[in-house]
Amino acid sequence: MAEHVVKLSRRYEVPGGLPFDSVVLREPTYVDTYTDGLGFPEEWQPNGQGGGMLITYASTIDAYLRRLVKVGSPGYENLALISSLDGKKLADKVISFFREAAPATSPPTTSSSGLDGTQPASSE
Repeated sequence: MAEHVVKLSRRYEVPGGLPFDSVVLREPTYVDTYTDGLGFPEEWQPNGQGGGMLITYASTIDAYLRRLVKVGSPGYENLALISSLDGKKLADKVISFFREAAPATSPPTTSSSGLDGTQPASSE
């Protein structure tokens, strides 16, 4: 299973432990999401005006972090030391596990015709 390193904005000192400046996460599994019922950390809901709004569940993100932080990485228990900004980096990483990568865009193809659709004059 792939490991993902989240680099934090600074180094954190742990009383009686090792300092850390990154956290290692594993990818969530089917069991995490479906069998154990953690579900998805975000979902779209109707906003009552014909559109939708994205709802983020902080408690679900935290439940995933409890499972996904690699033991000794610094460990989930040490996340209480990190700043809110670094917490957002971890939350964003958890959310990214549930988003499909954007398809790669191919470069535009060049056309051999003019803007009006006419073929250019031959150079022969």
